[in-house]
Amino acid sequence: MRILILFCLYKTYAAILKMEVTRNNFKEVLPLVSESIEEADFLVIDAEFTGLINGKDVSMFDSPEEYYLTLLNGSTEFLLIQFGLCAFIWDEKTKKYQNDAYNFYLYPRGRPGPDKMFLCQSSSLDFLASQGFDFNKLIREGISYMTEPTETKLRDNLTERQKSYSNDKGTITIPDECKAQIEDICKKVGVFVKENKTNEMEVDRCNAFVRRLLFQELGSRFKNDVFLETKVLENKDRILKVTRMSSSDERKNKDDEKKEKEWEDLEEAVGFSKIARLISQSEKLVIGHNMLLDLLHTLNHFFQPLPVDYPSFKEFAHCMFPRILDTKYMSSLPPFKDKVNSSILQHLLATLSEPPFSLPDIGSVDGRGYCQTDDKQHEAGYDAYVTGLCFLSMHAHLARMRGEESRRVTADSALLRPFINKVFLAKTAYQDSPYINLAGVDPSPSREHVFHLTFPKDWQRNDINQLFSAYGQILVQFLDETSALVALTRRDLAKTVVRAFANNKKVVLEPFIKYKGLHSKALQLQASEGREESTPLYVKVSAPDASRNNQGIDCTDIGSPIKRSRSSSLSTPGKQLVRKRTSSGIFQVEETEPPPKRPEIPQMEPEKEKTREIQTNGRRKVSEEKKKEKPASLKKKDIERRKEIVLDKFDSKSTTQCVAAFKESDCWD
Repeated sequence: MRILILFCLYKTYAAILKMEVTRNNFKEVLPLVSESIEEADFLVIDAEFTGLINGKDVSMFDSPEEYYLTLLNGSTEFLLIQFGLCAFIWDEKTKKYQNDAYNFYLYPRGRPGPDKMFLCQSSSLDFLASQGFDFNKLIREGISYMTEPTETKLRDNLTERQKSYSNDKGTITIPDECKAQIEDICKKVGVFVKENKTNEMEVDRCNAFVRRLLFQELGSRFKNDVFLETKVLENKDRILKVTRMSSSDERKNKDDEKKEKEWEDLEEAVGFSKIARLISQSEKLVIGHNMLLDLLHTLNHFFQPLPVDYPSFKEFAHCMFPRILDTKYMSSLPPFKDKVNSSILQHLLATLSEPPFSLPDIGSVDGRGYCQTDDKQHEAGYDAYVTGLCFLSMHAHLARMRGEESRRVTADSALLRPFINKVFLAKTAYQDSPYINLAGVDPSPSREHVFHLTFPKDWQRNDINQLFSAYGQILVQFLDETSALVALTRRDLAKTVVRAFANNKKVVLEPFIKYKGLHSKALQLQASEGREESTPLYVKVSAPDASRNNQGIDCTDIGSPIKRSRSSSLSTPGKQLVRKRTSSGIFQVEETEPPPKRPEIPQMEPEKEKTREIQTNGRRKVSEEKKKEKPASLKKKDIERRKEIVLDKFDSKSTTQCVAAFKESDCWD
């Protein structure tokens, strides 16, 4: 009986350990993760970082593009050190969801990967330590990762290096100061070969250059007698290992083992990037809570360096993850907005546990998941599980409101349509710009009521409130000791304020649009300078007709890429760029012939001819009398062409005159 109890406890403990994935068990867990992703209806992710923002923070009046550039400049040099993945799998027998959760410790180690530099923020590390984060486990057992361009470069380098093993090209002349040391070691190896007492010997106290010379000299003098390889000790010191060879077949086997070990080391260095690409290739619904930073770091660390160009970022993100849902954004819309006092994840969970909401009954797959009695806040896997609970609770509430019996989640459901591919922007939500729309046009609310204010250094908030006391309530965000952004509640008084402060000698007031122009240029310049060497090289598909008929974003596998040099313009005159995703996760650009130019569609005039004017942005007027009447046959032909035209790619730079934060079409009342 005791043995049975111990066995059950061991099984339970082993199952729990499977949720915690390090470099020690990553290879064994990888097939389980792949199976979980394949079986899941939707996936939930969460991440922990070494810091949040370095330097200037986001302003509540930033546009989505400025928001992105600020995070690009201030966040991407931090490390992603823990990644939580929770797969929600439907059980047909119980008609309930099972959760399969994994908590990955991530740490990019050098050799054979790049020796990565990164930032740490003391407050972030202190917070993680207070939550019980194991930094020793992170550094000792963290899973490595790299971007796809880095992986491609390392694979090419390893292939070329292994080809050079079989030739004698690149012989190095031994410097005079190294000749005595090299000759002494060669004599010791000669004695080792002649005496035939042991099968191995080690050569220590030599640096990398001396080892390179020894590979050259010993390989030349004892080619058929010994096999040479570098051995890494536990303290990371490297020595030269010399092994006696008894036959040519044994040498060939040793050569093959060495090459295989080098490829295994490279695969281990790629590490967690394989998981991220599995998630991308699944094209499953990916859910997160306040997930913009999670998304940025995931793309930047596991796929390609983030582009400075904002429209390219949106296309890149949407191509890698075609369906994204942010529960922070979902909870900010009706019918949840008025019932949720705080959308912090744990607060949201508590709210959704009470009427009129209810949390679903969720089991776990083979003990690898979490349960509601667990309390492991800020453990990435647990936070992903909690996010999934909140999502299912809100999804069920929407279904009940529509009179539907919807227990199972469908990514293309009308219930989720208002929330798909919209990533919440916490700092700007108050100012009617609450999200980035990865698959369409972003909100562009008016900023006519916002001003940049410069004031004396000794001023406090009360001084600014007193200055604007005649104009109603204001919202103030300080930029530094002498400047702030000020927004009027009464927007109709904006022009009055400008005139009133025109001659004020203590303060300088300028419209937000003027400040924004200089601010945006500074952000672009900072992003370009800081990422000059890490800007991704877009690549071109070798097959010229791989997708001649596809336009817009195509995320199909298109085969092996050809590297393309960096230039100021990525496209060739007369051709357009089509972005694609390959099976390995690279974001590619292929040149294709542009579609025919859209024909000009004549205005359909009423039967009774009359003169009317068309106002174009308030700048010019076009009279209908100046237009020549086209033949009826031509009009009919143009109408047929008009029906055939399909807008298959959104214009990232287009803006609307006014976009409300919460449209009626985006809500469930």
